[in-house]
Amino acid sequence: MELLGPDVLDDPRYLVPAAPSGETGLAWLRARVPRFCDGAQHRRRRAAVDTLVAGLSVAPAPGEDPTPALLRALDLPAACAPDVAVVAAAYQPHTRQSGGADAALERLVEACGARDDTTAARICLLVQAHGALQALLEQRRSGLPGPPVPTTRRVAPDGRTVEVDLTGAPFGRGPHACPGRALTAVLVP
Repeated sequence: MELLGPDVLDDPRYLVPAAPSGETGLAWLRARVPRFCDGAQHRRRRAAVDTLVAGLSVAPAPGEDPTPALLRALDLPAACAPDVAVVAAAYQPHTRQSGGADAALERLVEACGARDDTTAARICLLVQAHGALQALLEQRRSGLPGPPVPTTRRVAPDGRTVEVDLTGAPFGRGPHACPGRALTAVLVP
């Protein structure tokens, strides 16, 4: 797969890969989050996530794993952390999928109390933060340079899926830049 520089993140001709939609499991989540859409739909979904992030009061204990701290800020039980990890591992459509990830997603929906856009935004925040923050923690432990999440994907104007190098843009850029940049400094000081 071709690796492009982060400038394409600002180019509206390069779109995020769309994900198949569904009524349950990961397909339901992907069909309702800003990560897998562009345009007006993305702006609406992103606004919901931005509002959610802006309203959070996150106060992790020293050395606490970021996921339980974020769960607490979202008024969800820490016992949801294993399900967040399972969903995060299968969140991207090109990663290994499993019925276990779909079941974990359904438990998260149940913990949130409704199958609606607010729940999708809450789970989106948890899942995207979990993977990126775990990668950041591992990077800090290992002392390796570079962004914790080294690449992202886009669909080029000719329809090819390309990878985008996030060196120099560790939180992305453009409309799909990470909505949790400020939270990162709180959760992984």
